[in-house]
Amino acid sequence: MNHFIHFVQKTFLHYFRGNMVVALGVAISTAVLTGGLIIGDSVTYSLEKIAHYRLGNITHSVTVNDRYFRSALASELADESGFPVSPVLMLDGMAVTGGGASRVNSVTVNGIDDTFAKMAGSDMMAGLTDNDVVISANLAARLEMKEGDSFMLRVEKASLIPRNAPFISDTETSVAIRVNVRQIAGRDDLGLFNLKNSQSSPYNVFISIDRLNRMMEFEGKANRLLISAEKASVTEIQEALRHVLKPADGGLALRDIPLTGEKEISTERVFMEESLVKVYDGLSGSRKILTYFVNSLQLKGRETPYSFVSAVPGLDAGNDEVILNRWCANDLDAKVGDTIRMVYFEIGPLRQLEEKEVSLRVREIVEMEGPWADGDLMPHLPGLSDAGHCREWEAGIPVDLEKIRQKDEDYWAEYKGLPKAFVSPGLASGIWANRFGNYTAIRVPAEQLSEDMFYRLFSERVEPSDIGMMVHSSRESGLEAARGGVSFSQLFLGLSFFLLLGAILLSVLLFRLNLENRSAQTGTLMQLGFSNGQIFKIILTEAFWISLAGIIPGIILAVGYTVLVFSFLNTLWWDIVRTEVLFVHLRPATLSVGAIVSLVVMMVSIIMPVRKYLRQKVSELHRKEKSPERTWVTRLKMYGAILLPAIAVILLVSQFVSGGAQNPAIFFVSGGLLLPGLILVADRWLGRKPDQEGALTIAGLAVRNLRRNKSRSIAVIILFALGTFIVVSTGANRQDMFAGAEEPTRGSGGFHFFAESSVPVLFDLNDAQRRATESLPDSFSAVQFHRVDGDDASCLNLNLISNPAILGVDPEMLRGRFRFATKTEELDEEDPWMSLNASPGGNVIPAIADQTVIQWGLGLKVGDTLVYQSESGDTLKLHLVGGLAPSIFQGFVIIANHHFLQHYPSHSGSSVFLIDDRSENHQLASEELASHFRDFGWEMEAAPKRLAEFYSVTNTYLSIFLALGALGLALGTIGLAVILARSILERKQELAILQALGFRQAKISALMFREYGQQLLAGTLIGFVAALLATLPALLSENAEVSFSTIGWVTAAVLVNGFIWIRLIPWYMIRQERQVAALRDGQ
Repeated sequence: MNHFIHFVQKTFLHYFRGNMVVALGVAISTAVLTGGLIIGDSVTYSLEKIAHYRLGNITHSVTVNDRYFRSALASELADESGFPVSPVLMLDGMAVTGGGASRVNSVTVNGIDDTFAKMAGSDMMAGLTDNDVVISANLAARLEMKEGDSFMLRVEKASLIPRNAPFISDTETSVAIRVNVRQIAGRDDLGLFNLKNSQSSPYNVFISIDRLNRMMEFEGKANRLLISAEKASVTEIQEALRHVLKPADGGLALRDIPLTGEKEISTERVFMEESLVKVYDGLSGSRKILTYFVNSLQLKGRETPYSFVSAVPGLDAGNDEVILNRWCANDLDAKVGDTIRMVYFEIGPLRQLEEKEVSLRVREIVEMEGPWADGDLMPHLPGLSDAGHCREWEAGIPVDLEKIRQKDEDYWAEYKGLPKAFVSPGLASGIWANRFGNYTAIRVPAEQLSEDMFYRLFSERVEPSDIGMMVHSSRESGLEAARGGVSFSQLFLGLSFFLLLGAILLSVLLFRLNLENRSAQTGTLMQLGFSNGQIFKIILTEAFWISLAGIIPGIILAVGYTVLVFSFLNTLWWDIVRTEVLFVHLRPATLSVGAIVSLVVMMVSIIMPVRKYLRQKVSELHRKEKSPERTWVTRLKMYGAILLPAIAVILLVSQFVSGGAQNPAIFFVSGGLLLPGLILVADRWLGRKPDQEGALTIAGLAVRNLRRNKSRSIAVIILFALGTFIVVSTGANRQDMFAGAEEPTRGSGGFHFFAESSVPVLFDLNDAQRRATESLPDSFSAVQFHRVDGDDASCLNLNLISNPAILGVDPEMLRGRFRFATKTEELDEEDPWMSLNASPGGNVIPAIADQTVIQWGLGLKVGDTLVYQSESGDTLKLHLVGGLAPSIFQGFVIIANHHFLQHYPSHSGSSVFLIDDRSENHQLASEELASHFRDFGWEMEAAPKRLAEFYSVTNTYLSIFLALGALGLALGTIGLAVILARSILERKQELAILQALGFRQAKISALMFREYGQQLLAGTLIGFVAALLATLPALLSENAEVSFSTIGWVTAAVLVNGFIWIRLIPWYMIRQERQVAALRDGQ
C-alpha cells in the first residue's frame, strides 16, 4: 500500500504543472456550484432576518377589515392570556415636505402606546405625545429629514361607519397635521415594522395612538393587536380573545327607550350585520327596526321633501301600504285610501345613485304622540343627526336646498328626525336592504334584557371571526414565507449552468489531455504487467488528489463569488431583490455539500474518459493513437443526427401550419433538440474517413487533422455551441413593454395609466355629474377596483405568498382586454372575463390572476383554490379559472364586484384604477389627475411602465444569465487556447516535417488557423441557428428589445474573440519552437 501511495505521489508531482491546470478547472466549478448554494442560504437567511426585523418580538397579530375595536381590548387580552399585547391604530397616509415639493404617498401611520416598546425591544417608541413622531430610516432618507425636523402628515380619515354606506358624507377623506421628528428608527428599533410578508420595507410613521384617535374623532379605538407569545397557538389566542370581547368591539351599544319601555341595541356602523342581529333576535318580544332617509313623499302635485321612514314590526300595514303621521298628512293633504309616491335613492357601489319610487296606499293617519312620537327611531348619522338646520345636512346624497321650506326647518327644530311615515318590515327589507345590513336597531322589552345579559350573550354567541377579527401567527407565517419563496440556490445554479458546465468540461478536457500526454507511460505500465484495474486505480487516485487540490481553493473562491454576486444584487441587480438587507451566511453543512458534490461530479465525469482511454492497445498508447469507436455508439449518434433535427423541423412547421397562437415553449424545445442534433451531425462529419486520392491542400490537411482527434475537436464545438446558444437566446428574450402597448390584448390591457391611492375614492370617476362637481377633465375613462389588502404576490416579492390582495371589478369593464395564458373548462372561451360572474355556490368564487403570480408567487396552477376569510368570518374559496399572460395585474387576484361586495361590504370606494386617456397630451392629463387627487395619496404611472417594472425582474435574470453565460463562453475560449497550445506541443514533429518540406511559418500558422477556426465557426454557427429557432416568437414579437443586428454583433464578438486566440497562439508558439531540431531529435 505504501508503494502504491508513493508511486501516485511521484506521478502527481511529475505532472504537477498539468495537474494544477486541471485543478484550476475544478476550483472554478466548485466555486460556481458551492457559490450557488451559499447564495441560496444567504438569501433565505436574509429573508428570515428581515422577518425578525419587521416583527421584533411580535409572534401573533389580530387584524380586522375596515372596522375598529376598543384599544382597551389589548390590556384585557393581556390579563386573560398572560402575554404582552399592544394595540395599534394602523392607517394609510402620506408625508409631505417643502410645501408639497417632496412627498411620499404610501406611508403607514401607526398609532401606538408605550406597550409597543415591548414589541420593538427598544424604548425609542415609548412616551410619544402630542405631535411628536418617530419615523423609519428609509422615510427619513427619502425626504432627507433628520431628528428635529417637521413635516406635514396627511392621514386617511377613518370612519366607524363604512364610507360607502347610505347617507354617510364623503366630504372629508383625509386630515393633516404638522408633526415633529423626535427620532429615526432603524431596523433594530422596529423601524421596518410590517405585518405583510415582504422583504421591501414600508415607510413607517409612529405616533401616539391617543393623538391619532383625536385626529379621527375617535375615542380609544384600534384596529390591530400585536402579541408576543412564543409558545401560544392561534387557537389559544382566539379562545382568550373570545372571552374578553365586549359588544363595543363589534360596534354595539345599549340604551334605554323610556317612551316604549324598551332597551335598544344599535350599532355605530348604522346598519347592523346579520351575524350580530342573530345574537339578540331570539329574545322574547324583540323587534328589528329599519329606518331610511327618503327623497320625498308625493301626492297630487304636493311634496314633503327629505323625510325619515321607519319599518317597525307589528304595524297594521301591508307591503303596499303606508302610515303617515299627522304633520305629513296635513302637508300632503292626504286622506286614508289615497295613494302616495315615495321616492328614494338606491345607493350602489361607488355611491352610484339610482332614484326609485314605490306607490303606497295610505292605511292610517296617526297622531304624533306615544310610539308615533319616537324620535329615537332615527339612527345616528354623522352629518344629519347632529345638524342644527336642514341646510346643514351632509347626507352623502344630493340635497336640493331649494326644496326645503320653512315648515321643514321648523319640523327639524322641534322633532329632529322623527319619522313622518311608517311601512311594513316586509316592504322595507325588499327595497332598502343593503350589503351593510338590513336593520338599524333591535328593540327588546326592558325586562327581557339587562345590561349584564347584553354583555353575556355577546360573549357566548359571538366568535372573533363574526366581527372580522382574525388571529395570525405572524412570525411563523413570515418565516415559512421566507423559506418557501424563490430558491436562489436553484436560481443561481440554473443561471450559472453553462459556466458550471464549461468549467466541468474544461476540467475533463484538460484531464484527458494529461492522459494523452502520458500515453507512453501508461503503455509502459501495461508492458510491465500492470492490469487495467491497477492502472485505473492509480489514475483515479491521482484524479482524487487533483480534485481535492482544486476543491479547497474553490470553496474560498465560492465565498468571494457570493460576495461579488451580493454586491451586484445591491446595485446592478437590485430589481430582483428590492432590499438592502442582505447578509452572506456561511453554513458548514453547505460548504461540505458543495465540496462533496463537486468531488463526486468530477470523479464521475472522469471515469468514462479513463475507461475509454484504458481500452486502447499498448501499441496505440505508445503511438498516441485512438481506438475505433464502438459500433453501437456510432449507430446511436447516427440516429440522433437524423431524428433530432427532423423532430425540430416537424415541431416548427406544425406551429406555422396550425393557424393558432404560437407556443414559445414548442419553439424552445425545437431549438433545444436542434442543438444536440447539429452537434451530432458535426460529430458524424468528423468521423468520416478522409479522401485518400484528393489533392493535398491546406484546407484538406486542416480537415484531416480535425478528424484525427475527433473527440478533442467535438469538445471545442460543444463549448462554443452551448455558449453561443445561451448568449444569443438570452439576449433575444429581452422584452420592451412599451412596444404595441396600446393594443387591448397586451399586458397593459391597452390602458394608458395604472393608478393607486392611499385614501379610497368613494365615487364613480365616470359619472359626468360628479366630474363636473369635482372639476375633473372629461377626456378620460376609468376602470375602478375595490381592494382587500393582502401580501404582494408579484415577482417583486421573494417570499412565498398564500393570500394576495383581492381586486373586485365589473367584468364588463375588462371585456376584450388582456390575454389569457392558461385556462380551465369554467372559463368562457369567447368572453373569459364574464366567467367571473358565475356563482357556483358553497362560497366558491371564480377568480383570475396573472399566470406569473399563480405559478411563482403562489406556487399553484390554474384550477387550484385560494382560501380567504370573509368580513363575517365565512371561509371563501377563490377558484382560479384563468391565468393572464404577463400583465399589470401581477400581485393581485381578481373577482367580480358583486362577489366582492357580498363578502366584503365594509370596504369603501376604490383604490386601484386603470385609466384610458383620450386627450392628445397624456402627460398633461396625468398631471391634472395627480394634482386633483394629491390628498388621496395618488400614485399614477404609465401602464406600460408598470409592466416594464415587472419585466425588469425578468430582464435582470436574463442579464445575469447572459453575464454568467459569457463567463462560460470565456472558459470555452480558454479551453480552445489550452487545446491549441497542447496540440502544437504534441505535434512538434509533424510541424517540423512541414517546415522541412519548405512550408513557411506563415503557412503553418494559416493551417492551424484554418483547422481550429473551423471548430470555432462550426460551434458558433450551431449555437446561433439553434438559438434563433428557440427564440423565434420573441424575435418576431413587437415587444422584442434586441434586434437581429444586436444578435449579429454578439455572435461576431464571440467569433472575433476566438479567432484572435487562434491566430496569436500558433504564431507565437511556432515562432518560439525550433521545429527542425525537434525533427532531428525525433520528438
